[in-house]
Amino acid sequence: MRGGTASCGVIISDEPVGSPIVNTPDVLVAMNLPSLDRFEKQVAPGGYIFYDSSLIERKVERTDVKAFPIPATKLAGENGFPTLANMIIVGKILKELGEYSDDSLKAALAKVISAKHADMMEVNRKAIDLGANL
Repeated sequence: MRGGTASCGVIISDEPVGSPIVNTPDVLVAMNLPSLDRFEKQVAPGGYIFYDSSLIERKVERTDVKAFPIPATKLAGENGFPTLANMIIVGKILKELGEYSDDSLKAALAKVISAKHADMMEVNRKAIDLGANL
């Protein structure tokens, strides 16, 4: 198991993306304290910070962003899917950004979960639904 920080920038657009580099993200997902410490300052004013409050005890220091503490690791363990804390956070993100719809969720999961792992469809859906209903 690795520790420390890791980052991945994702650009979602209906238009062609000229550069894959994200210097000032609108959304930050922090799954551990080193990541929150390192990347909190980079989020654009008015952006969103979603963080796993099961693993991060401090609050977001900035007041110009919307912060969402989510006890994702705790909830994942309590609900029988201990490896899906990230999917709980995805559910909360989709809900807060107004992108949550049952049909789009089904379609997206069907694209990324292979037939070989079809048993994971329902558990991922439950994790996302749990996050969306926080």
